[in-house]
Amino acid sequence: MFEQPEIWQIVAANLAAVIGAFIQSGTGFGMGLLCVPLLTLIHPVFAPGAFLVASLLQNTLMVARNRQGIRKDWLAAILPGAVMGSAVAFFVLSNLKGPGVELAIGVTILIAVAISAGGFRIAVNGKSLFAGGTLAGMMSTIAGVPGPPLIIVIQNEQGRQIRANLGISFITSSVASITALYFAGRFGLLHLFLGFSLVPGILAGTLLAGPFASFLDRAFLRPVLLGLVSFGGLALILRNVM
Repeated sequence: MFEQPEIWQIVAANLAAVIGAFIQSGTGFGMGLLCVPLLTLIHPVFAPGAFLVASLLQNTLMVARNRQGIRKDWLAAILPGAVMGSAVAFFVLSNLKGPGVELAIGVTILIAVAISAGGFRIAVNGKSLFAGGTLAGMMSTIAGVPGPPLIIVIQNEQGRQIRANLGISFITSSVASITALYFAGRFGLLHLFLGFSLVPGILAGTLLAGPFASFLDRAFLRPVLLGLVSFGGLALILRNVM
């Protein structure tokens, strides 16, 4: 049902995972935005299903390191929204066939970049957190990129709180998204296997990030990251249009 990638594509996908895990370990954000376009260009079967499986490890490590920043009141609003968003995306995916999936991923990524670069400031409360969680669940299921909606809401909070609660939110949205993808016929044993095949890249990127944490927090990294991701999203769209 799903085409299996070649060995060189698995190696290339791990290199993408190294870069994504390296960046997210220092910033708490960016692995999905960077990895999903690259993985989809390497082989569409890697995203979003296999990537979501691999991201569970990265986010678990991030939560463990920043567990003192967990906010139960935030999560009480975010997590139900993430599950609801994944359910909505299930119905969207059930009606998308063939190249339409890659096109949807490309458009969703560009929307995510625009949101991230917009610099909007929203009050942190139950309604905004629930809305952010819902959009995160939808974007996670369609494109494997849950971060931007929640980043907008909590971007001005403490770094430890951002990383810890984003990590838990990403884990929840990833599990919900994998479930939705399975019932939509877009997730199988191959995606599970390929997700585990990306673990070496995730671990390598996480370990390498330690000595460079201060560098990863510098402001100039964000515009560069968003620029690279924009090219990735545009490439997906152009490939389908042409």
